[in-house]
Amino acid sequence: MHANVPQFIDIEDKIAFGLTGKQLLWMVAMVATLLVLYNIFTREAFYFIGTFVVIIFAALAFYRPQGVTLLAFLGFAVRFLVRPRNYVWKRRYSATHGIPVAKLDLTGKGKMPVQKMPPKKKPTESQLKKIAWVLNTKK
Repeated sequence: MHANVPQFIDIEDKIAFGLTGKQLLWMVAMVATLLVLYNIFTREAFYFIGTFVVIIFAALAFYRPQGVTLLAFLGFAVRFLVRPRNYVWKRRYSATHGIPVAKLDLTGKGKMPVQKMPPKKKPTESQLKKIAWVLNTKK
């Protein structure tokens, strides 16, 4: 027995005027908002505020940053800014000697020996001559 698998299930159907259902609802909400604003404000104030209302509703209906709706994108942005940060690993340094805080005795109960930084190895004169020869001969 064979069954047909529907294709393009992630694409929304066009309902009216080439608009999807969500876009049509955003446009209806925009018209309703403009009607309310027209009855509240004077003509000049209505044109000024109405311009921003049209831009906002058109962006909510048609603009899709990174393939998601603008409303979902704004929700992701708010969730990112509000949620607590979860650091998997964060190294903490003390102000002295670059020793990690975890290795220092901050309680003062026990006496831990202070770690000293190991001395840096300096190259010998023969090693410096070899390095100079390599740098001079090979370009």
